[in-house]
Amino acid sequence: MKTSTQKTYKTLISALVILLFPLIVGCSVFSGSGNVSNDPEVAHQQQEVERLRREVQEAERYAEEAEQREKAAKNRLKAAEHELKALEEQAKRRNEYQ
Repeated sequence: MKTSTQKTYKTLISALVILLFPLIVGCSVFSGSGNVSNDPEVAHQQQEVERLRREVQEAERYAEEAEQREKAAKNRLKAAEHELKALEEQAKRRNEYQ
């Protein structure tokens, strides 16, 4: 007769296997650099393609960061202009009362 602890462990192990199986299979299928050929020229070209893909991704990331910096700078400029306008109006009012 099985104890409840053994049954619990069996259930937990079964659940873990079910959850991890797709991950294990996916990692084993997609592991490595994906080289299909043993030909050195093909392998070199595959590496070059991967390097260029990474370079494009990095350039896209830099472009996105630059766009965010530009938006932030425009927001700061707009806030500074608004503050300048408010200060000018305050100065104008002070001069009118004096």
